[in-house]
Amino acid sequence: MIVAGRVRLDAWNDVAMTDGTRASVPDLAVFEALPAACALFAWRSGEASGTGRREVVLLATNAAFERHVDVDLAFLVDEEDLSARLSAVVEAALVDGQWRNITLPGYSGRLRANTLPASAAGAVVVEFAERHQFDEVALRSRVDQLQDLVDNSTALMYVKDLDGRYLIVNDYFARRFGVQPSEIVGKSDHDLFPQSSAAVYSDHDRDVVSLGVSVEVEEPFAPIGGETDVDDDRRWLSIKFPLLDAAGKPYALGAISTDITDRKRAESAARIAMHEAERANQSKSEFLSRISHELRTPLNAIIGFAQLMHDGSVTPSQLEGSQHILDAGRHLLSLVNDVLDITWIDAGAPGLVLQNISAVEPIHEALQLIRPIARADDIEVASDLHDALFRTVVGDGQRLRQVFLNLLSNAIKFNSRNGAIRVTCKAGDERLRYLVTDTGRGIRDDERELLFTPFGRLPSSAGIEGTGLGLALSKRLVEEMGGELGIEHSALGEGTTFYVELTLAEEPVAAIVPESPAPVDPPDDGLAATVLHIEDTHANLRLVEHILSRYEKLDLIPATSGSAGITAARALGSDLDLVLLDLNLSDMTGADVISALRADPVLHDVPVIVLSADATPAHIAHLLSMDIAEYLTKPLDLHRFLEAVRSALVARR
Repeated sequence: MIVAGRVRLDAWNDVAMTDGTRASVPDLAVFEALPAACALFAWRSGEASGTGRREVVLLATNAAFERHVDVDLAFLVDEEDLSARLSAVVEAALVDGQWRNITLPGYSGRLRANTLPASAAGAVVVEFAERHQFDEVALRSRVDQLQDLVDNSTALMYVKDLDGRYLIVNDYFARRFGVQPSEIVGKSDHDLFPQSSAAVYSDHDRDVVSLGVSVEVEEPFAPIGGETDVDDDRRWLSIKFPLLDAAGKPYALGAISTDITDRKRAESAARIAMHEAERANQSKSEFLSRISHELRTPLNAIIGFAQLMHDGSVTPSQLEGSQHILDAGRHLLSLVNDVLDITWIDAGAPGLVLQNISAVEPIHEALQLIRPIARADDIEVASDLHDALFRTVVGDGQRLRQVFLNLLSNAIKFNSRNGAIRVTCKAGDERLRYLVTDTGRGIRDDERELLFTPFGRLPSSAGIEGTGLGLALSKRLVEEMGGELGIEHSALGEGTTFYVELTLAEEPVAAIVPESPAPVDPPDDGLAATVLHIEDTHANLRLVEHILSRYEKLDLIPATSGSAGITAARALGSDLDLVLLDLNLSDMTGADVISALRADPVLHDVPVIVLSADATPAHIAHLLSMDIAEYLTKPLDLHRFLEAVRSALVARR
């Protein structure tokens, strides 16, 4: 089928034929030939329309054309070579403008030409009845399929003109709003919907038409003739696009709108759940922080005075009793610390410092601390750290040492009598693996996951001191550093090998093994200074007084509130050498006291040592940023406290 052109029914004229009959003739001024027809008839551009000299159109009876208003006229070529033959007919045509009828076998039709030779008979078959009827059935089938697809869609589908009036709506559009399509077509959004919603729809339509591009927007839901739904979750997701003519200019707007109310409500529910979870997590953190403070405050007195008793002149029985107090207090303190660390990790581990650190230093420091404990339990500790020398890993040095201390402590607690611990390293291309092996009873396969569950305790660990938090905490700490902690091998009767694997950094370091920490310098009896202690708990005031009593020339001034401490500091002025400060005071926070001291021109450089039961890492980091000398958590370690005081006073001289 070769399409010749398109004409309108109202552009046909009734013309008398030479045989006395009449026929409808198209007005050639509105006849447009398509490129295929030009190629077939060898027409040059412009010669197939208007008043061109070579005028070839197909005619049929009026009844035939009435069924095909605005349809393409067509030629059916029977043989492949007829294109050339028909071209020859046109070239041979005369220009006398006479009409001749050509009746072809089996068909009825007329061909207008300027005197066609007899050889043209049979060259062209004009088929309106059979072929057009077949095409019409096929076309109607396709149209019906598309219409079914559109009408049965669960989305609004519609077309608007450039003035915003609806030209086409699908059945779902009408059903959704409970009206007939005829009640929508020809009207605009402002005629149908509340003005607030209609304004949104129109603004989006104008953007599509003016920009000439498709957009995807959320739009408010509103019923026809009703009010805009106040539920923000009732929304349409509309895909709007311009319909362009042959010149690329918009002549209408098409759109598909889908109800996304369920999705929006699910998103809102998820947001509410997330906010509730965050609030619950915040409440949990605040609760644990408060509990930590409440536990640490009495523990400070218990452990502090037990240390004083243990280091003083006591009988063997008293020494044994003080040691039991210290052991129990430190066990409780360890539990509090582990719970706080778990909470800290749940909050995203704020303050965790990932950097390139020496691969050997954290494990070496942990080994130095653990060897005396192992020696007391007749546990042999051997290490081979050669693969860690000259290497760096990505991690937090302090937290990594905490992990190694936990693994080594477990290796001692769960080892066999007169057992052994071996620590080695294996370097790969991108990772360094630390291995801690003990000679304990081993772990069954079905017990492995329980090891890394908070408060999980193996049946075989009954009677062994522990909180059940150490491995769970260590595993999460290593994962926060981008590493991995797990069990490489374990078998009953053979012991267990734990591994810690971290990413190797590119920057090399010198293979310097840290020296053992130097012992704390003994107290300087000749150290003279004025120290202000701001604390609202009497037991803590008395504990610090006992600890610093060894400094005979040290003048310790107590203050039981923040305001009293600030007043005392201003009264002392330049004679004040050091401030010991609790954070949770009855009238103000310790941070407020620090700010007041830093704002005073005389006291701005006085060193401040914070003594607090708040051990949350984020809070510690905040206070350290306020230019304090030291942050010590309660319960106080006597030797560390004395060292901090002495260092601050020496620096003040």
